[in-house]
Amino acid sequence: MKSLMNSLPAAYDIQENELIAFVGGGGKTSLMFALAQALAPGVVATTTTRIFAAQMKLAPAVCFLTAAEAQQVRQEVAFSVLAAVGELAQLDQFLARYGMVLVVGQVVGEKAFGVLPALPGQLLARPDVRHVLVEADGSRMRPIKAPAAHEPVLPPQATLVVPVVGMDALERPLHIAAHRPELIASILSAQYTVAETQPLTPEMVAALLRHPQGGLKGVPAGARVIPTLNKVETPTRLAAARQIARVLLRTPQPPSQNPKSQIPHVVLTAVQTDQPIREVWRRVTAVILAAGQSTRMGVNKLLLSWGTGTVLGQTVQNALASDASAVLLVTGHEVEAVTAVAQAAGATTLYNPAVAQGGEMITSLQAALRQLPETVTAVLVILGDQPMVLPETLNRLLHAYYQGAGDLIAPVYQGQRGNPVLIGRRYFAELLALPSTAAPRDVLRRHAHALHLVEVETPAILQDLDRPEDYQRWQRP
Repeated sequence: MKSLMNSLPAAYDIQENELIAFVGGGGKTSLMFALAQALAPGVVATTTTRIFAAQMKLAPAVCFLTAAEAQQVRQEVAFSVLAAVGELAQLDQFLARYGMVLVVGQVVGEKAFGVLPALPGQLLARPDVRHVLVEADGSRMRPIKAPAAHEPVLPPQATLVVPVVGMDALERPLHIAAHRPELIASILSAQYTVAETQPLTPEMVAALLRHPQGGLKGVPAGARVIPTLNKVETPTRLAAARQIARVLLRTPQPPSQNPKSQIPHVVLTAVQTDQPIREVWRRVTAVILAAGQSTRMGVNKLLLSWGTGTVLGQTVQNALASDASAVLLVTGHEVEAVTAVAQAAGATTLYNPAVAQGGEMITSLQAALRQLPETVTAVLVILGDQPMVLPETLNRLLHAYYQGAGDLIAPVYQGQRGNPVLIGRRYFAELLALPSTAAPRDVLRRHAHALHLVEVETPAILQDLDRPEDYQRWQRP
């Protein structure tokens, strides 16, 4: 995964013959051209709205529809798309020579007209075209927008829709930062009014991106939606972008929303820098193992007091405060009491029936893996008796994963490796095949060459509460 940081196609999981549409604001044109160049050869870029003539210079070659065709595009009258493509006589030569070509209508003033929504799909059907990228929305150079009634103009064959927001949208009042601020205020309803002078919050931006009249408007059935937070060029913007990504991935999709139009992950970019991909926030479930019998402690250690609550309650709170997209706690021993603590803190629980046969750690993890949806790309495996491991430490591992460091990650303190550990989906089948006498660490040992170690500043990763003396030593009043 280390190549991810330099690979826009990897960040968006681009497959062959994708039709990718960009909507919103905040640098979507620059993002489209950067991705087009990375995907070349065999790439056509175009627009179904309009594009500034100055932005056309980002393309190595431009093919224009004829004046008559451009007039038809403006009036949106029916005409043969295949015939129109056939009249783009230089398209095949330009593709062969440059690898990427921009197709637009007639240039009038400072802008070039776009093409009809059906044309991108026809272009993709050409044998010499591997990908088509479409700017399907206009924002008048503003970092954030809400679509009007006639927007966005999405090709019906789009396989991926990329709603873009520039992080500078949070640095100015809405009426200055946004295109169509009144529509954004309407979508946010009670959260914000266009007359207010304070900037939008990360939570408001997330609400706009996931709204069916915002970032999800008009998404074709079956298309993926990957929100992109652009201009993440400072630590302040990175912190805000992380908040937005966290909310987007933790918020359940509304039941009325097309179930195929899912948000698999969120991309944080700084397209016009030498590090265009900052982080890719994928769905990681924090799995808390809490099925053990605490035989060495003599009582259920998870239910012992810790601060104002319990050991388990603190562990769950730490996981919920982290940047994982979900938290799942696996029970086994004293199910009712453990479940009550977990659910009071806000965690989902799962019972492991195999705990009675021993191997509660590996069988509990296996039970969790069997329940996870395909959209989950990794698990953060947390021991229930490690309340000392704070959210900041959990986030060190998660951020390393989001930054492309690898998909097998463990913390280390002064040369000693500890818990929790992050394990990617590619290892799930291997974990599921382990016998009850094994442990998750066996997979880490087997793939030591792929293990990425994250240095942390706390010995808490080495400490758990196995024995009474451990609890007495580390108990928090």
